[in-house]
Amino acid sequence: MTDNDLRTLLRDAADEVAVPRLATDELHLRTRAVRRRRRARWVAGAAALTMAGALGTYVLGGALGDDGPHIAAAEGNPRGWAVAEGNSVHFGDGSVVTYGGRVNDLRYTSVGLLARSTQSNARLSLITTAGVQPLDLGDVSDRLIGTDPDSPYVSWTVDDGDGWLVRVVDLGTGEKVADVPISGKYTWAGWKTPPVAVDGEHAYVALDDRTLDVAWRSGQVSTSKGLPGSYTTEVIDGRAVTQDATGETQRVVEVATGQVLLTTRSTDYPDDLIRLKLSPDSNHALAAPYAMCDENDNCRYDTPTAPIHDLGQGTETAVELGDHLGWTPEGQLIRASGTKVEICDEVGQECADTPVTLNKRADTISGTMNQS
Repeated sequence: MTDNDLRTLLRDAADEVAVPRLATDELHLRTRAVRRRRRARWVAGAAALTMAGALGTYVLGGALGDDGPHIAAAEGNPRGWAVAEGNSVHFGDGSVVTYGGRVNDLRYTSVGLLARSTQSNARLSLITTAGVQPLDLGDVSDRLIGTDPDSPYVSWTVDDGDGWLVRVVDLGTGEKVADVPISGKYTWAGWKTPPVAVDGEHAYVALDDRTLDVAWRSGQVSTSKGLPGSYTTEVIDGRAVTQDATGETQRVVEVATGQVLLTTRSTDYPDDLIRLKLSPDSNHALAAPYAMCDENDNCRYDTPTAPIHDLGQGTETAVELGDHLGWTPEGQLIRASGTKVEICDEVGQECADTPVTLNKRADTISGTMNQS
C-alpha cells in the first residue's frame, strides 16, 4: 500500500461519511500509524464539542439568490483566538462559548472563527466571543475550503459542466462576490471538487499537474510559479509551504516567484516526521512533530521541543511544545499544557498565563488548518 492509497484518519464519533485524502504530510502520518499499530493525528485535531445553545446577539447579513449564502454574522470580538475542551470554546479574553457537534477545523477570518462540524460535513459556523451562528453556504460537504486570516473571504469550488467555478463569499456581508470558471484535470485527492486556498483577492486551486492562481475580482486565471500541482496548502501573505513528491523535503516559498525562504528535511529530525506550519502573519514557520494517540485519545509528542524559524532573520529557536500549540491571528504562540493555557512571543520564549481555565486538557486550538 502506498501513500496515495491511504485516506485521512477518521475522527472519533464522526458521521459515517467518506473522508477525502489529505496532502502528503497527513498521509505520512497515517503510514506511521499503521507501522506502530496506534492511531496518530496532528495535535491540533478535532475537538469534541456539545451544543448547549447559541449565545449572544447577531446582525443579519445579506443573501444572494436562491443558491447564494445566507449568513448571520455574530457580534463580538472577530479577532479572538480560542481553545476548545469538551463542550466549551474558551476565548483568550476568558469568555466561553458552546458549540454543537464535533469541530474538525477552526479558521481565522477578519470577521470571526470559521468552524466546520463533523456532525454534518456541510455545516459551517461563524464564532466570536458573542456566540455561534450557523451559516448556510449551500453544499460545501467534502470540499476543502480556503480562508484568509486578514479578510472576510471564504472560497471553494463547485461543479460547472466539464469544469468548476471558484466561488468566493464575503462572510461579513453574506454576498457572493465571484464565480470564476476554471478547467483542468483533477484526480489527485478525494474531495468532490478541487481544493482551494485564499490569500486576499487571490484563490489558489490545486489540480493534478499545476496550481491555478485565480485573481477572482478580475477573473484572470494563471499558473502559480511557486506552487506545484497535487498538493494542498494555505497561502498567507503570498507565502506557502510546499513539499516534494516523497514528502521528505518541505519548503516555505514566495508563491508569486517560487523563491525559497526555508528548506527543511524530515531526516534532519529525530523522528523523521514533521509538519511545517506558517504563522498567520507569515513571519515564522514551526517545524513540529506529529503527536501519537492511544485508543483513549491520550496524545503526546515524541519530542518535547520543536524549532521555530524566523523567516526574516534566518534564525532558529527551540520551543517547548506542551500538549498543544496554536497561533493567534497576530502570530503569537498559544501553548496548552494540562489545564494551563499560555500566550508566548513569536518564538515561544517569553510566555504569560491567560484567563483560560480548562478542566483537563485542550482538544484543539485555533490557528492550525485541520480540515478533512
